Amino acid sequence: MIIILLNRYKEISNLFMLCILSISFLSVRMKITHDFYMLFLVWNLFLALLPYFISLWFTSAIIPNLSRQKAKWILTPIFILWLLILPNSPYIITDLIHIRNASGSWLIYDSILISCFAITGCWAGFKSMQQMTQGLVTLNLLKKNYIVKTIENGLLFLCSLGIYLGRTLRWNSWDIIQHPDQLIIDTFAIFIHPLSHQTAWLQILPMSIFLMVFYRLFINYETKS
Repeated sequence: MIIILLNRYKEISNLFMLCILSISFLSVRMKITHDFYMLFLVWNLFLALLPYFISLWFTSAIIPNLSRQKAKWILTPIFILWLLILPNSPYIITDLIHIRNASGSWLIYDSILISCFAITGCWAGFKSMQQMTQGLVTLNLLKKNYIVKTIENGLLFLCSLGIYLGRTLRWNSWDIIQHPDQLIIDTFAIFIHPLSHQTAWLQILPMSIFLMVFYRLFINYETKS
């Protein structure tokens, strides 16, 4: 664990700084207003960080310490778990809907507060995707650059779909275990009857484009730095 922290000190410290900033803004709001309504953001942030720590553990502790064959064998359950919870990272963007509950004097502050949590979640999700795709490249499962980009865009589309299922239809990641039948039916209905689910596509497609553009900007910045 110490070695992982030392090797990834820069990115972990950046994430830690974002988390501290977000929680500090929230603490100030709760201290002044004595209103704990926004406390749900802490739980959403925790869920948003889980994909990052899974990919960090896999790429830093599993791949370097096991043979590629064994790492590939372990990859499947880890990747499925990671993929199921990955939408939690950008999901916090949709918490901006709670700004409508802010009073006039707190409108701007709450906008900054939720945006800070959203940026932190997106940063963790983007970094997690970068780590996981690099892990797949290391295992020789992805070789061509265009394939990597296609996989990344596909993952971001799935994130947007997951965000819609979570925000609008109120499904959770663990419902794939508790209520798999209904979740699958609701998901496939979006694709089988697209004209009957125009509201869904008006949320999924713009979110997909938004995430794809900002992920590419994130990758370009990471590559240059």
